Amino acid sequence: MRRPAPISLADIRHPGPAATDRSPGMTCRADPISLELDGGAPLIEALGSFADQKGCGSAVLDLGGLALAPFDYVMPDRAIDDRHAAWYSDTRTSGGAVLDEAVAILGWKDGQWFAHIHACWHEGGTGHLGHLLPQTLATAEAARITGYGIKGAKFEAAEDPETEFTLFRVRPDDLRASTRPHNALITTLAPFADLHDSVTALAAALAEPDFEVFGLGSLAGAAFRETSPMTGLISEILVRSGAGKTGDTPLRLPVRGVDLEGALHQGIVRPGTAPTLVTCELLIRGTAVPE
Repeated sequence: MRRPAPISLADIRHPGPAATDRSPGMTCRADPISLELDGGAPLIEALGSFADQKGCGSAVLDLGGLALAPFDYVMPDRAIDDRHAAWYSDTRTSGGAVLDEAVAILGWKDGQWFAHIHACWHEGGTGHLGHLLPQTLATAEAARITGYGIKGAKFEAAEDPETEFTLFRVRPDDLRASTRPHNALITTLAPFADLHDSVTALAAALAEPDFEVFGLGSLAGAAFRETSPMTGLISEILVRSGAGKTGDTPLRLPVRGVDLEGALHQGIVRPGTAPTLVTCELLIRGTAVPE
């Protein structure tokens, strides 16, 4: 069987009108949260209930170390029509696994709690990175997860005219505002917005000299400081722990990713070399403001 021809960045086109704001940022309050989960708990139900109790409009969570019962996931793939720039693989099923690294963006879809989750895990002696289907997730055992609860802004799913995907968008959330000063912002990058350059510009607008970065998304390739580049232009990524800037050191954005061939990649992103494919959903949180 003949393999599909390689694609170039110039071949990647989105069907709708380009958004005017390529890196919309909305300030908010982001404070540390910690959640104890029972074994067998439906994950999204548990996360949403906790966020409701804490008065959060959204959350960004670290699910690394979480043991999941059997779950479904998808991988990045070529588009199945002549309009979208990319698509998802057929649904795959895991027999259950402990997540090595995972980022969850908790937000809203159709008036209900929803989550966008990218995770890395090992199964059958093989490493995987995929987009987990949230409605299939349940804990395999009791666990504790941590992250940041967001007040004053939220991620809410909506049709994106440019890509014709339903994506998280940033929205104000006056119902769950904080009386404390804003110390963070959330953003959803538009296609081709460079991950490193966008974070640099948004953090400057936040006026925080030291900051952390959390999130996930998709890239049209990336070059890394000390490892081989990710040349596949359809990928899914997560931002690894330790991303951000402190003092006079340069911005550090370590990521892990998987391309449409299933090849795994990781490294610290070089400036100007990591264009967004569809979107990247990020929390940028200043660390100089007292808790």
